[in-house]
Amino acid sequence: MSGVRIGRRLLAAATGGVAALAVTAGPVTAARADGGAPEVVAKGLDSPRGISFGPGGALYIAESGHGGKVKCAMTPAKKAEKMCFGLTGRISVLKDGKTSVLVDGLPSAASGPFALGPHDVAFTPKGDLLVTIGFSGDTAFRAKLGPKARTLGTLLTLSTKGRRLSFADLAAHETRHNPDRKDKGSAVDSYPFGLAPLPGGGALVTDTGGNSVLRVDRKGRVSTEAVLHARSVAAPPALKMPKGSKIPMQSVPMGIAKGPDGAYYVAEHGGFPNPEGAARVLRLKDGKVTTAARGFTTVADVTFDAKGRLIVLGSAGPLPANGMSKTTVYRVEGDGTRTELLKPGTLTTPLGVAVGPDGAVYVADKAMAPGKGEILRIPVSE
Repeated sequence: MSGVRIGRRLLAAATGGVAALAVTAGPVTAARADGGAPEVVAKGLDSPRGISFGPGGALYIAESGHGGKVKCAMTPAKKAEKMCFGLTGRISVLKDGKTSVLVDGLPSAASGPFALGPHDVAFTPKGDLLVTIGFSGDTAFRAKLGPKARTLGTLLTLSTKGRRLSFADLAAHETRHNPDRKDKGSAVDSYPFGLAPLPGGGALVTDTGGNSVLRVDRKGRVSTEAVLHARSVAAPPALKMPKGSKIPMQSVPMGIAKGPDGAYYVAEHGGFPNPEGAARVLRLKDGKVTTAARGFTTVADVTFDAKGRLIVLGSAGPLPANGMSKTTVYRVEGDGTRTELLKPGTLTTPLGVAVGPDGAVYVADKAMAPGKGEILRIPVSE
């Protein structure tokens, strides 16, 4: 997985008992839940990505911004694009029906409507903010965007007043180690995305570009927790390769959440060509990766409801010809049944999901429409 163009396509596409999940096999029947119509509870957001409920029941929103005019550079790709850096990223809060900006002036880099900036937000055990800052590339390209861009591709720890307490350089780790370097098509490309706080401090962070899950300890030291290796899949007809040809499909980890069993669950989006049913939810425990749920075509994010059931932001069925998956929200029941909580096609480009204290499911939508992003509330009746 490498490059801004691939990252843009990825974001455009994206988008019971836990023990039972670990043995879920194959595509499962989707049932419709009898929930109410989705309601827009926040709008006018600037490229909203990860969302998380915090103290007092408020919803915290990572907004990747829209880049800026601090400095621009051409991306190191065959079809280079201009990426411009600015300080338009922010963390907003939705509380009592009103949205306000908690922290602004965070790094953001954009190529057209595709923004890289704050991608996820969560809380440390002490109540400080953890924020992943997206990127797409290596440290050499980052340097071309100027000294103020050095926190792209990092995990920031911030006070709730916005004071930077520490940062961990995930892009530097990818540049030095390239954990998936043995996979065909691997490139040095760091794209910190989802995060899950660790009980003793620090966090697990998915690197969408590096196809890995990284561990950041409470002192900011980075290590590789797991590598999600590429898989071999049938070449799509559009490539006009000989019949029976195989190509590597990148794993592409996105969202991550801690499950009620203490393991961590990773949304595996699946890279090009996104074959039907190939995307999975992976279970990560003590560095070992197993499959928790399968049968999806794309998976962008995961979380759990109050009953410990897995909530998946993803798509099922064949990918449409335009490459834009009809991402929706599913609940995986204890027996493996996949319950559809929202009609496919309702969402545009959703990238974050969370379950509120009220039991409703919240989704960050229109992630690639700067200034037009929304938070949708999906009531759930059971």
